[in-house]
Amino acid sequence: MKLMKALKRTAMIGMTGALAFSLVACSGKTEEKASDNNAGSKSDSPVSIIVTNGKGEIDAQFKEAAKAFMDANPDIKVEVNSTAVGDTLNVFDKLTASGKVVTLAMFEPYAALNKYKDVGIDLSNEKWVAETTSALTNAEGQVVGFPFAVEGMGLVYNQKVMDKAVGGTFDPFTINTQDELKELLDKVKATEGVKAPVAYQTEAWSVGNHYSSLFLNQVEDPATLVNDLKAGSVDLAGNDIWNGYYNTLELLTSEEYNEFGKRPIGQYYDAAHLAVGKGESAILFNGNWAYDSLKAVAGDTFGFMPVAVDNNPDNPVNNKIAVGPTQVLVVNKKASEAEQAAAKKFLDWIVFDEAGQDFVVNKSQVISAFKNNPNTVTNPLGIAIADAIGKDRTMHFTTNFINAADWPTTVGPEVQKLIAKQSSKEDLAKYMENYFKNQQ
Repeated sequence: MKLMKALKRTAMIGMTGALAFSLVACSGKTEEKASDNNAGSKSDSPVSIIVTNGKGEIDAQFKEAAKAFMDANPDIKVEVNSTAVGDTLNVFDKLTASGKVVTLAMFEPYAALNKYKDVGIDLSNEKWVAETTSALTNAEGQVVGFPFAVEGMGLVYNQKVMDKAVGGTFDPFTINTQDELKELLDKVKATEGVKAPVAYQTEAWSVGNHYSSLFLNQVEDPATLVNDLKAGSVDLAGNDIWNGYYNTLELLTSEEYNEFGKRPIGQYYDAAHLAVGKGESAILFNGNWAYDSLKAVAGDTFGFMPVAVDNNPDNPVNNKIAVGPTQVLVVNKKASEAEQAAAKKFLDWIVFDEAGQDFVVNKSQVISAFKNNPNTVTNPLGIAIADAIGKDRTMHFTTNFINAADWPTTVGPEVQKLIAKQSSKEDLAKYMENYFKNQQ
């Protein structure tokens, strides 16, 4: 996700505000220019649209895709503007502030439904809606977001180390109780060559908006629990699932099992991935984006394991990983009808054209949200997510239901206090209850 990458990556992608592939033609009479913005115009001038890309790490791929689309659709000009990795301000805001109208904007789902809730048009009748179960809908049930990227998070593990520890092929979905998790950690700890079974980097974003939002999955629709929290009607200290997640977190960050347990709060991102990548440790909590850090170390296979929160093997949250769209594309209602039509055509191209399908999965290594896409990502964590989806072993990606941009500086530090034994779960529960009640 954009924010998480801003906190963890050192690599920057080229320029901040991407270069346009092409601009609107400057020639032509005033009347002809005006007609370009009208649906059904017979003008020979191309329709020009501005697209924002919130995933700066695929800036080059997105621009290449725009060029391929324009080659196939010479009557449409596409200008791609990417958010630079490390930049927390959405490029949509920058362009809008400069007086430009973005036609197709990429947002995180929570932002699309809250900060930018008045931006998008209703896309419910688009053909691609039938090809996905991940379309973003608003409170009125309208489809307002095209799911561009599907991602997942859970306990990332090194398959080679796990196989060695269990004496066979490790199946992550057999670890669906806290007792089984502890037993597994003991087996890994006793494995030759392993320094510590867990290498968990406890940065505020990781223990905050990622890990600490998972408890919302205890209900079928996390939004209902968020609303109850905002209404002040939830007792977190008395909530078994909420407590269970922090009991497991205590296990994962303990001196007994975590490589960094003696000083659990620190900047360990690179060290943690190095340890798991080399097989000196087996487990960390993260998402599929972590593969960029793991693959540079070793060619080992990596997978996802659910986070067990109690000893009930039938508890759904013990048996699933969090998966969902983390970036959606929204068609701006302020764009002209012709521009909106061009944007819709671009979305159709992504879903139904072979080149569009190739751009998403093969070129960008993004997990497609559309069932008609025949391609599969090649990185192991992406494969693990696709496998979990196929086995119905997924639950909501819960950062989509909170203000993820805010949690690393609010909830995250409070969770770190708990990990460092500077506060209690009761203290954290009270803080989180007040946090939600103060949200608009």
